[in-house]
Amino acid sequence: MAGAVALLAAMAAPVAAQDGGWQIVLQPYLMVPAMTGSAAVKGFDADVDVGRKDVVKNLNIGFLGYVEVTNGRLGFAVDTNYMDLDATPDSARISANSSQLAVQPMLFYRVAQWFDLMLGARYNKISLKLESDLEAVDGLKRSKDWMDPIAGFRFQGPLGGATTFSLLANIGGFGLGSDLALQVKPMLSFGVGSGISIDAGYQLAYMDYESGSGRDRFAYDVLTHGPLLGVTFRF
Repeated sequence: MAGAVALLAAMAAPVAAQDGGWQIVLQPYLMVPAMTGSAAVKGFDADVDVGRKDVVKNLNIGFLGYVEVTNGRLGFAVDTNYMDLDATPDSARISANSSQLAVQPMLFYRVAQWFDLMLGARYNKISLKLESDLEAVDGLKRSKDWMDPIAGFRFQGPLGGATTFSLLANIGGFGLGSDLALQVKPMLSFGVGSGISIDAGYQLAYMDYESGSGRDRFAYDVLTHGPLLGVTFRF
């Protein structure tokens, strides 16, 4: 990440952003993720292995949305993700059902044209329920919530015409919440009208969290990634 920050900062013209009027950005979007990794509830481990077709089939409910208030120099944003799904094929000896909420408030500060530094936090709430033909395991459930500090950058630049490219990347946790939390989200935006764009991209999010021991052990070590499709409204 440090290398990417240095490269993009060098690409961006070192011109201070001018304060302007405040603008509201709203972006509802969809994600079709795949999930791989492992989880543990009360000391029992389960693999998390869901392809995109399985997620679409097993998704019970989901909501993803982004809102930002910005004046060009400063930006305040919140990104919210919620999914409730079967995270393991039912054929597994121990399968996991998962609901996960991530609420990510962020502060952006423009340090160069098209380039922002970002500080924020990510509130995570994970609920896991195990299903198994083993009586001692079937029905075990546990919820855990915690906060991760995060830091990163955002690059936004024109590609020509009404098309722009953006890249959001951050790292967090640092052992204060998760041992490690990562997010990388490149996006292309295609202007289709005054203040309206269609957005397409990809998101990769990794979380490694563990607490407790023995029968009290809770763990969530999962990579979630997949394509994004959304629409942005600017007021």
